[in-house]
Amino acid sequence: MPIYLDENLSEYVAQGLQLLSRAHYRDIEVISTKQDKDLGPGVKDPDLIPIVAKKHGVLITKDIRMRTTMLFQLCQQNKLGIFFLKMPSGKEAHWDIVRVLVEHWEEIVKHTRKEKRPFAFVVKPRGKMEKLS
Repeated sequence: MPIYLDENLSEYVAQGLQLLSRAHYRDIEVISTKQDKDLGPGVKDPDLIPIVAKKHGVLITKDIRMRTTMLFQLCQQNKLGIFFLKMPSGKEAHWDIVRVLVEHWEEIVKHTRKEKRPFAFVVKPRGKMEKLS
């Protein structure tokens, strides 16, 4: 089951999460959209969304604005699972993002495996993830 990290997140984070997850979550593959042969760097969201959905993947992105645009409807139409990483101002550094993803990783994997698609969650540095309707 693929979990894609949007290109606004480092491909090294995807590689690290893949290595860390390998022993515990054998059915999960963590991939950077930059490194996927069907996506690659600079892929536009309208192209990315149906490809990730077709691969039965979910998407993690910092592009929280997406949920208020037509792109969110495209996610719904394509039955894509999506996690919006909402970082407070001043806390968008690489290591801050890594900490938040690692802290919520078990829950992200749980929802990736069990949640009926389409779904959307907001992942914040503090507190529980928030499910969007």
